[in-house]
Amino acid sequence: CTATYTLTQADVDDGTVDNSATATGTSPSGADVTATDAVSTPIAAAPSIALDKSVAAVSGNAAGDTVDYTFLVTNTGNVTLDPVSVADPTVGAVTCPVTTLAPGASTTCTGSYTLTQADVDAGEVVNTATATGTDPHGTDVSDTDTLTTPVPAEPSISLDKQAGVPSGNTAGDTIAYSFVVTNTGNVTLDSVGVSDPTVGPVTCSGGSLAPG
Repeated sequence: CTATYTLTQADVDDGTVDNSATATGTSPSGADVTATDAVSTPIAAAPSIALDKSVAAVSGNAAGDTVDYTFLVTNTGNVTLDPVSVADPTVGAVTCPVTTLAPGASTTCTGSYTLTQADVDAGEVVNTATATGTDPHGTDVSDTDTLTTPVPAEPSISLDKQAGVPSGNTAGDTIAYSFVVTNTGNVTLDSVGVSDPTVGPVTCSGGSLAPG
């Protein structure tokens, strides 16, 4: 005799199908005879997870601006994963609306990162996220995705030169000048200086200027 059984997700998550069958026959006297047999069929677990990290939005390219990330987590295995989470040391807290994924199911997690001046000066943010899921037997599976987010540099500088009141109006008297140099861009400027062929050497208080 033959029969076919269709596996359920619960069977796959359990890792085995246990069932009993009973054979019955009726003798010429009308009496029934029976025999039973049980069989256990193992179902191999193949847990797997995939992560796709992407940039959802960037508010700007200056320190203090934010980068919003999305993390698409997909159960690519054959067993339910519970719980599912995403860790990103650079971003910090990552929120997932669903923490249990059936095979083939996905969830989109979100996180936000605030740009530092070091990020802007480097011209990019490089970070790696890891998605982790636990199968019904307590085995963890994970996947990582590294993303490079460019931060466009916009260097800019301004100069405001002002003259003080002359010390007199004869040869040998002096005019004191001030030069206000401002970093009007989004990246740090090094070796900042002022040249004035007429005045000669100009002294600046510092050689490096942060934006603003």
